[in-house]
Amino acid sequence: MGFKGMLPITMGVIPFGAVMGTVSSEAQLTFFQTVTMNILVFAGAAQLASVELMTKHAASIVVVVTGLVINLRFLLYSAALSPALQKSSFFVKLAAAYPITDQSYAVMSAHQDKLKTHAESIQFYFGTCACMMLAWHLSVIAGFIFGNFAPSTWALDYAVPLSFVALVIPTLKNQKYVIVAAFSSVVSVMLHPLPYKIGLILTAALAIILATYITRAPVTRRD
Repeated sequence: MGFKGMLPITMGVIPFGAVMGTVSSEAQLTFFQTVTMNILVFAGAAQLASVELMTKHAASIVVVVTGLVINLRFLLYSAALSPALQKSSFFVKLAAAYPITDQSYAVMSAHQDKLKTHAESIQFYFGTCACMMLAWHLSVIAGFIFGNFAPSTWALDYAVPLSFVALVIPTLKNQKYVIVAAFSSVVSVMLHPLPYKIGLILTAALAIILATYITRAPVTRRD
């Protein structure tokens, strides 16, 4: 079920991966370096930012810190998914931590109410991860070998932000969700000039505060 549920999302993952592979090739990374980064990092946004910084001859510590800051959002994803994994063994949790992505988190969250048992949740989650890993690795390899194989008129540079937009839209269940999403969009643009992608973390923190405030249960008065 998880593999099947992820398939529609891969339509945005494939061009994203192709861009990543092409950028790595143009940055003169070897095939081995590209595949190794793909396996060890397995985080598209962090990989793109890291390769861009490396082409600008940024210090290694800057590259590492930037990647870590971008990936801090996975702490939030892990916390949100922890109830589904709390009955699992340490090794299952360890295995589940590595393949978590924006896409697998979004699909898992969208279907979590339909998963009745712990076993179903685990199987579904790892199914989403397997589909995501297959699509990502193959598309990056294809992009590295064949270059930007889509017509230039397709402007695949937009595939990266559009793939994230496609993940957000289905989660906008009511007006409060829309308000938080709109707030996050505006704040992230305003904080974009901050160094080391710190704006992403500040935006996430501010959005969480706003979401907590507008979704909290009203206090009932007792006369």
